[in-house]
Amino acid sequence: MSKIHVARPHHLGLEAARAEVERIAARVRDEYGAEYHWDGDVLYFKRSGISGQIAVADDSMDLTVKLGLLLTAMKGQIEERLTRKIDETLARYDPKP
Repeated sequence: MSKIHVARPHHLGLEAARAEVERIAARVRDEYGAEYHWDGDVLYFKRSGISGQIAVADDSMDLTVKLGLLLTAMKGQIEERLTRKIDETLARYDPKP
């Protein structure tokens, strides 16, 4: 089993960060059939071949993804895409200088 870990600071605040994570999780559920649920400020998700969690705080988020055997070969591509999407999403909320 292979793991991906991405941690990022953000300026959204807890409620807005949770809403953004919820929006993304719902889209992933609809497009890929992933199941998810919240436990406090941690969203857990699972689908065949992949599982993980996103811990959300008022100023940071921490994503851990566990890849099954079949997806391990694609770890680099998956990690690059996740990192790019997270950075693009958070950049929309960065305060302007």
